Amino acid sequence: MDDHELAGYLAKLAGAKLLDFREKSISSGINSWVLRDKGDLISHNLLMEKLSEHRPDDAVLSEEGSDDHSRLSANRVWIVDPLDGSQDYPYKGSEEWAVHVALIENGLLKAGAVSCPSLGRHYSTCSKYPKERQLREERIVVTNRWNSYQAAYVAEAIGARLASCGSAGIKASLVIGEDADVYIHNSGLYEWDVCAPVAIARAAGLEACQLDGTDFEFNKRSPVARGLVICHPELIEQVLQVLNNNFG
Repeated sequence: MDDHELAGYLAKLAGAKLLDFREKSISSGINSWVLRDKGDLISHNLLMEKLSEHRPDDAVLSEEGSDDHSRLSANRVWIVDPLDGSQDYPYKGSEEWAVHVALIENGLLKAGAVSCPSLGRHYSTCSKYPKERQLREERIVVTNRWNSYQAAYVAEAIGARLASCGSAGIKASLVIGEDADVYIHNSGLYEWDVCAPVAIARAAGLEACQLDGTDFEFNKRSPVARGLVICHPELIEQVLQVLNNNFG
């Protein structure tokens, strides 16, 4: 498998494992907090095992792993979120969680995948996407549950409805799947939250940048992102103008 195929394979494999584990655990009556923590660990261990098997010389930054900063001198670094949206994962019927897998090579985003098992959506940088993207008749801006005022300003400016849900991977998938036009997240994001969603969004022909319109720098010593915008290309200039005029 090349890097794009491997990212897709790993995200889908971990997603399927998490879905199966959740179904069995809920049936057994396990505490939701225990289920969440165990799910995080199971997915992390699986991804680490498979990356060690398939790419033994690459470094890994995982939300659930320890970071000794050796990755800073590595040319190839996998950045993974074993369970994005872990607060929603333990509950039967909850769809708002995902697995993120991305590869940074020489500081650049090379490959990535997001698996949303409960929705049956699996996107990677080698997926086939439509050559032309359609704007929705009813515009929708999606954001985190604690609706950011930045997203509210944008929604009002472009005449869109504001919606919210959990998991950055889920929200990215909504824009890719043309269920929404814009995804805005103002703060509180780490590289494992944004790497894979940005990779698949760009592969799908969408625009992706930080909240101030600048590009991402990945594999930093402090792996923090300055917000996230994923947007239909026809709306990006208007969205960034609204953000810059009101929050720049």
